[in-house]
Amino acid sequence: MNRIAFIGELTKGYETVIDIGSDHGLVLKYALDHKYIKHAVASDINKGPLNHAKKNLAGYPVRFYLSDGFKSVDKDYNLAVITGMGPHLIIDILKEVMHLEDKTYILGANEKIEVLRTWLSNNGFNIVDEYVIFDGFYYVFLKVVKGSMTLTEEDIYLGPKLKTKKEAQAYFKHKYNHYLDLSKKAKGEKLVEIEKTLQLFSNVIK
Repeated sequence: MNRIAFIGELTKGYETVIDIGSDHGLVLKYALDHKYIKHAVASDINKGPLNHAKKNLAGYPVRFYLSDGFKSVDKDYNLAVITGMGPHLIIDILKEVMHLEDKTYILGANEKIEVLRTWLSNNGFNIVDEYVIFDGFYYVFLKVVKGSMTLTEEDIYLGPKLKTKKEAQAYFKHKYNHYLDLSKKAKGEKLVEIEKTLQLFSNVIK
């Protein structure tokens, strides 16, 4: 299953879904075509991708917003999809809706997922599930709601839910090899830090 279809599957059971940074609207199209959702909101900061989304979703029950994150968007949604961007941008976007309750978020940082997990833990969010797929690259997705959680260092790097899943083994081996390569070039405190992270991944690889 490719990344678009996988994210689309995660929308199942939610009435209104907003895709922040919707690009060409393919996730929403998949979800609507499969009747997983009833209504959708497509939001993008750039006119070009949003216009493509309008073409792809013509005739669908979708509202379109040219918006920087949630800033110019109607907050009437059950699930928000925020994927395909760095952790710091996702964090900036989430800061705009921290006061809202009864919302679910699918988050997908394209790097440094540990930064996102740490921020979520410190800012009143709870990771209720995690997923990983390979579609040319490894993609990790977090399902998040408002709440509280305490994460260990192992949880931050491996994921409190992901670390128990058999399908994550190939991903963990990939990450282990990545940090192993980094360790060969690192020195001093940086090397010590990388070796600690290597041990975390080594502990769960079977």
